[in-house]
This record gives sequence, structure tokens and C-alpha cells, in this order.
Amino acid sequence: MDILIISKYILIVAIVIMMIAALRISAYRTTSMGLLGSSVVVVAFAVALLIFGDMWSLAFYRDISLALIFFGFVGTVAFAVVAGGDK
Repeated sequence: MDILIISKYILIVAIVIMMIAALRISAYRTTSMGLLGSSVVVVAFAVALLIFGDMWSLAFYRDISLALIFFGFVGTVAFAVVAGGDK
């Protein structure tokens, strides 16, 4: 096997571990921790989609992952502004 393929598989395993840790973080009681955990899961899923799309030549994987990252960030900022109040 090529070293690049092996490193992609190792990266996928690391991303899955990061998703599990982010789901654990989002299970806390505070809203900010839930928001942080869900944002990390969206970014990790987008990176995993980039890796899977590159490995198996999927169509439109870059567009979907870019939209996930952009809308995840915009949604996080919008929720933080709404939850922040009039301060």
C-alpha cells in the first residue's frame, strides 16, 4: 500500500475519535458546550467527506463539504449572537 493511502485511513480513524469526543462534549448541560460540540462534529464530517471523496472519486464532494463548513460556521455565529442578547 502507498503511504498516502495509509495516512488517509489513519486520519479517518482520528476524525471518528474526534467526532465521538465532540458528541461527548455536546452532551453537557450548557448551551455553549452543545454548540461547540455540534460545530466540531460538522467540521469533522466535512473533512471526512473531503477525504472519502478524494479516495473514491465522488462527485460534488468539495461543494457539499464547503457548504457544510460555511453554513455550520454561519449558524454557530448567528446562534451565538441571538443567545448573547443585547449586551
